Amino acid sequence: MSALVGKETVSAEEATAANEELEGMGITGAALINSASYEEMSEKAGRVDAAESAQAAADKKMLELEANNTKLTNDLATETARADKNAKLPGAEATTPARQDGKSDVDEPATADANEKLVAELHAKMLGS
Repeated sequence: MSALVGKETVSAEEATAANEELEGMGITGAALINSASYEEMSEKAGRVDAAESAQAAADKKMLELEANNTKLTNDLATETARADKNAKLPGAEATTPARQDGKSDVDEPATADANEKLVAELHAKMLGS
């Protein structure tokens, strides 16, 4: 360790030798690293912090998407049940009309005299006579 006194740069080998001296003196709770190793670890820690933040954001977004998926799945089930119920109501199926092309749907055709009589009765009723 005394070899490191006054040095501005320390090699990895010198740091390893100094750490072995520390261990030899019974100091095991601390270690020396050179500045290059420190900078490398600091950069790596920054990348790890960024990755952890990105993972946390992705986890949060995944929870939101799962909640939205659950809601949409439930909404779909509700609307499907409602559509099935409505499909069973009258008028849901196409019907066949009673009148066929070219034929009247009135049971008995009216004569011209009957129509004139009906109009005359309504006219008289309106005039109050």
